[in-house]
Amino acid sequence: MSPFCFQKMRRKRRQRARRVIEYVSLPNSKFNELMKRKRISSPIKRAALGLGIFCLLLGGVASTTQLLESASESLDGVGYLLVFKSSSFKRGDIVSIQGHTPQYVGTHIFVKRIVGVPGDQIIRSKPKLNQLTLKAQNGASSLTLPLLTETKEGQSLTPLSFKVIPEGYVFVIGDHPRSFDSRYEEFGLVKMNKIKGRAILWW
Repeated sequence: MSPFCFQKMRRKRRQRARRVIEYVSLPNSKFNELMKRKRISSPIKRAALGLGIFCLLLGGVASTTQLLESASESLDGVGYLLVFKSSSFKRGDIVSIQGHTPQYVGTHIFVKRIVGVPGDQIIRSKPKLNQLTLKAQNGASSLTLPLLTETKEGQSLTPLSFKVIPEGYVFVIGDHPRSFDSRYEEFGLVKMNKIKGRAILWW
C-alpha cells in the first residue's frame, strides 16, 4: 500500500473517532434530540419513496386505461367499461373503436364485440330469411346473425357484401339485435388499426 493511501485511511479513522467523541461529549438532552431526529428521518424517507412508487404506478395505469360510457343499447346490461389501451385482441373481445366513420352516425367512439377475424367466411342466407352466418376459417365455430332492413330512424340497411374477411379487418357486432354494426354495408368491417383497446371490466 502506498504512503498516500495509508495516510488517507488514517485520516478517515480520525474523522470517525472525532464524530463519536462529539456525540459522547454532548449533554444528554442534546444527544437524545439529535438521535431522535435521525430516527424520524428514516421513516419519512421510506414513506416518501413509497408515495413516489404509488404515484408512478397510478400514472402508469391511468395512461394505459380509459373509462368509457356505453351510450347506446349495443351491449346488453353494460353502462360503463374500463378499456385497456392495447393493439392485441382476439375473437370475443369487447373493444373500443376510434376513427371508424360509418354512414348515418359519423365519427364516434364505438364499443363492440369482435366475432369475425381475417379469413372467416361470411355467408348470406336467402333473402327471405334475412340472416348472415360467420364461419371461422378453421371451421371450429359458426355464428348466425339476424339482419334488419332499416334503422329505428327508418334509414335503409344493406347486408354486408364481403364473402371473406380480408387481412387487416375484423367483423364487430353489438349484443342487441338492433345494434348498428358490421352486418351492414353502412357500418362495414373495421380496420384493426382503428381498435384502440379492449375492455377488461364492464358493469
